[in-house]
Amino acid sequence: MSQSARISGDPEEQRGSMVIHPQEAQKPTQAEQEYEPGLRRVPDRIPWVVGLIIVVELGERFTYFGLSGPLQNYIKNPYVPGAELPGALGKGQAIASALGNFFKFWAYASTVLGAVIADQYVGKFKAIVIASGIYIIGLTLLVATATPAAIEGGSAFGGLIASMVIIGLGTGCIKANVTPFCAEQYQKGSAFVRTLKSGERVIVDPGLTVERMFMWFYWAVNIGALSPLITVNVEARVSFWLAFLIPLIVITLAAAIFLISSKLYVKAQPQGSPIVETARTIYVAISEKGFENAKPSVLTERGRMDKYSVTSSAKYTDQSVDGVKRGIRACKLFLLFPFYFICWIQIWNNLISQAGEMALHGTPNDLLQNLDPIALIIFIPFLDLVVYPALRRFNINFRPELKITLGFLMASMSMVYASVLQHYIYISPPQSIHVWIQTPAYVLVAFSEAFVVVTGLEIAYTNAPESLRSLVSSLFWLTIGVAAAICIGLAPVSQDPYLVWMYGSLAIVGFVAGIVFYILFGRASDQLVPVLESVETTTLNDRDDEARVVRRAGIIGLNVALELSKRGYGEHITVMAEHLPGDESIDYTSPWAGANFSGISGSNANALRWDHLGYSSMMSLIDAGAEEAKYLSKTESTEYWDQAPPQDKINSITEYLRDLVIIPSSELPEGVAFGIKFTTVTLNAPAHCRHLKHLLSQSRYGNVQFVRRKISSVQDAFLHNTRVVFNCIGNAALSLPGVTDSKCYPTRGQIVLVRAPSVTINMMRHGKDYETYIIPRPQSDGTVILGGYLQPGDYTSQIRPVETESILSRTAGLLPILENGETEIIRVAVGLRPSRKGGARVELETTPQGKAVVHNYGAGGTGFQAGMGMAKDAVDLASEILSKGEVRSRL
Repeated sequence: MSQSARISGDPEEQRGSMVIHPQEAQKPTQAEQEYEPGLRRVPDRIPWVVGLIIVVELGERFTYFGLSGPLQNYIKNPYVPGAELPGALGKGQAIASALGNFFKFWAYASTVLGAVIADQYVGKFKAIVIASGIYIIGLTLLVATATPAAIEGGSAFGGLIASMVIIGLGTGCIKANVTPFCAEQYQKGSAFVRTLKSGERVIVDPGLTVERMFMWFYWAVNIGALSPLITVNVEARVSFWLAFLIPLIVITLAAAIFLISSKLYVKAQPQGSPIVETARTIYVAISEKGFENAKPSVLTERGRMDKYSVTSSAKYTDQSVDGVKRGIRACKLFLLFPFYFICWIQIWNNLISQAGEMALHGTPNDLLQNLDPIALIIFIPFLDLVVYPALRRFNINFRPELKITLGFLMASMSMVYASVLQHYIYISPPQSIHVWIQTPAYVLVAFSEAFVVVTGLEIAYTNAPESLRSLVSSLFWLTIGVAAAICIGLAPVSQDPYLVWMYGSLAIVGFVAGIVFYILFGRASDQLVPVLESVETTTLNDRDDEARVVRRAGIIGLNVALELSKRGYGEHITVMAEHLPGDESIDYTSPWAGANFSGISGSNANALRWDHLGYSSMMSLIDAGAEEAKYLSKTESTEYWDQAPPQDKINSITEYLRDLVIIPSSELPEGVAFGIKFTTVTLNAPAHCRHLKHLLSQSRYGNVQFVRRKISSVQDAFLHNTRVVFNCIGNAALSLPGVTDSKCYPTRGQIVLVRAPSVTINMMRHGKDYETYIIPRPQSDGTVILGGYLQPGDYTSQIRPVETESILSRTAGLLPILENGETEIIRVAVGLRPSRKGGARVELETTPQGKAVVHNYGAGGTGFQAGMGMAKDAVDLASEILSKGEVRSRL
């Protein structure tokens, strides 16, 4: 016993639960006063499985740094058993530095190959597993050729080169994928409000959560980087082969843990050919002189869609073009990073050699490199737990670009210190300066890493589209490879007597690069983070045996409550919702809808019937002067279709639309195939939802109870003697236990709310993959909704300025009066329409526990126009249950 229909959305219900970003000074709404001002922003709890991945990364980094620590001595110094400085190959400092830099170059350059393999073919998880196997093979070869017999037999040098190539490939493939794989375990894309045990309300910010995740990820990296404390001592006191064997054992254990834990991870699937598609998108953008012009919506308007083969792909959307644009922007930020990493690399080779010229007093010359990870192990928690919370408390926005600039300057200071120290080494007696005087050079570089590397990883992940996260992360790591390549070129001056000038030159390069970075990008990411979701809970009273509409007191749930109330069940209804009228959230669609009755819906029988019922019901309410129609209005409307709607739809709407006129083809704008004029219904969505809640709470409607509560499953909605639950859950139907409807998906929209008193008519243009609409809001002091976009599967909550510009341009083209100078932008908003493949689901289901659930969700953007019709069907499905005795139901 079920009914379902395909519904594709009413314009502003499609806009869904809007993310509000103030554009100009204005008086805040009640909801804004409640949620936004003064609330402290905090990171969310990191999923425990992230900790497991961090442990595995710790093992990999233990391996990489553990084998890298002894390499400078292994290559530079000759094999002399019992000597103070251990060695094997005797190639000298210049070759040792060159080979060490080659190893770094290859390891970080191969990240690009690892990204291609993951993004295009096997996914991040499998790419990490394969890379671990390669890693183990390379280390096995290194151990075998580092034995005294192999060194004396002349096979050590060849074994070193071969193992460097193999190990570099393995570590590069892991580096490209492990950070985005780690971040993908956190699935919340929206900020929300949480009440702490102390009673304080705070904004839980996903951006801060990702920042925290990468900080602790890098903290674990530096725990692993302490491995030279073990391996360089083993190298000095025992042998190189044993020093390399320890990392081999650790990477084998780490790979085993990662593989055994396979079922615990969230695994994004490879996306086909994203790199090829990205290259084609860039080609279109270059040809069209900008990414905005490369969007399908713009190409369609300009008649240029057929010019490029890539535009015929279903994956080529406005959203995908925006994703490539964001990825390119992140890569631009990385352009100056090689100049930072040139300074950073010195602590892993030349500063080790510098230590060898100082008074060691029993300290291995390659031991001090461990000061870098030790400093970071202390500094990262200090930043996360003390510095950053203090800055947020005082509303100081320490933007990513400022962090990176500060990191550049710290690295420059480190090289200044190294240069001055090298000068005193030259003019002092041999080995007279204590080696621990090097400490500030290492510590300054460590502090700089906390700002440059951690922030760079964060930018790479947050700015890249999902299909290219490994690739953009690999391009970040590639900057280390580029720096290593530059350092190979510096090998001739990376030795006496040029080291003072070498360090000094690097100090100048780092300083200038930091200043240039700030000039170019200093304000690139300064944007507001919206409040999107409320997750407070409220205790239910003893009305535990009623009908319930579960979650989302949006227009669908409110219409069901209204329908039940009109049938005499009001006193038995509890509306249980995570969000209530007056809230603003990315997961709460209805309040920021346009909203209106339009031709945007589907053409199947149910969609047509629901439209008819909704239109007739709303018109009847307006005609009767009913209280429910306080924020409804009859409005003159003109609608255009770029492709003519099906004849079934035309036949249906001609039966009931008032004042309908089919516009002659000779009067249609260019590119329009069909158009009508009629009298529509427009609604002031937020006011209408608040008003319905107010009415339903009154005694004449049955004193419907509204409870703010978040549930973990449909079963949680059933309390003692509950007969039926009406599930009006919207986008959450995709993941809520007891529903988990894989057909559900969000359809992103962006709108502009303006004040334009001269606009009194409704206008819409329905394109193939876009919607342009102008919807005046009744009883709103002249506010008008301008839109918009239809972006299936896009969860992005952030405002896209290019879309704002496109909306303003398209709506002005549709109604030139908007350019009369009086139009005032109030807000820009983003929302997720609760859509469903195959159409809305209106269906009665009996759970395995024998409970009755009426599902009523997935209307996409047509909730306001089809909601009354869907509510009638939903209540009809439960009529037999409701009619048995004294009914208790929950909504």
